[in-house]
Amino acid sequence: MNARNGASVLRVLGLSFLLYLVWCLATWFFEGRVNLLQQPTPIGRATYVIVANILVGIVGVAWLLRSSLAYGFTTLDQLGFRSTRRTLVAVVLALVGGFALFIVQSPPSLEPLVLWNGFAQVLPGSIAEILICWVAVGALTEAATKGRGRVVSLALAILAAAVLFGLYHFAHSAPFNQWGIVLFLMVVGLFTSLVYFLTRDVYATILVHNFMGMKGVMGSIDLAILRQPLIPLYLLVVLAVVALVLVHLWLHQQATHGGEVSRKPAMRMRPVT
Repeated sequence: MNARNGASVLRVLGLSFLLYLVWCLATWFFEGRVNLLQQPTPIGRATYVIVANILVGIVGVAWLLRSSLAYGFTTLDQLGFRSTRRTLVAVVLALVGGFALFIVQSPPSLEPLVLWNGFAQVLPGSIAEILICWVAVGALTEAATKGRGRVVSLALAILAAAVLFGLYHFAHSAPFNQWGIVLFLMVVGLFTSLVYFLTRDVYATILVHNFMGMKGVMGSIDLAILRQPLIPLYLLVVLAVVALVLVHLWLHQQATHGGEVSRKPAMRMRPVT
């Protein structure tokens, strides 16, 4: 890597940390500051998900990754956006493995509606967490330090993502903003790092990470809230998932037009004409 490319990748990496700070601030302002987890309101939940998780956590990351692809620091495969067939296989395995991890934690309830609502409650945040901590910070840290060797760059990426994931919870509602839980979540982050860097699949990592986070959230709120249909929550989940897929397709288009070379293209979908 020459000096010019080195300066460029460091600039993009610096922007990823700046985006992380903006995301933490938005999370605190719309979630932690008002203790939204314990005192939920439909408007408060919608505002938090749309601003912190979708606009910053998904759209903001897309803007950042476009630069990394344009400079050639990373490929879509390295970032975790893989072919449709590979992603579908990884998603099925993640659903089975993630649910098994959830079950062995002895969750507070196995009622189908409670499980679905718990999954939906966590999912928009999980999408943003994976995109910011692992794709934006983790993968770009790996790219910026690859001159130090594969083992060192991968170790730095794993640690950076896990530590920042834990620290981000200081911006959340109680009890997640306490030191003990923050440190525990760093350990959880190490496991998520292994899933992400071994599979290199964003969707599979999101699912496993989401299952690991369900018990904590379900145990922190009144289960009576989860024993009823939550239509506004489902709409937010659909919005977040659609935003993720659209960003994937957009990045694929940007990478293709920008000349990014990858042996396996991203989603093999033809644009609608």
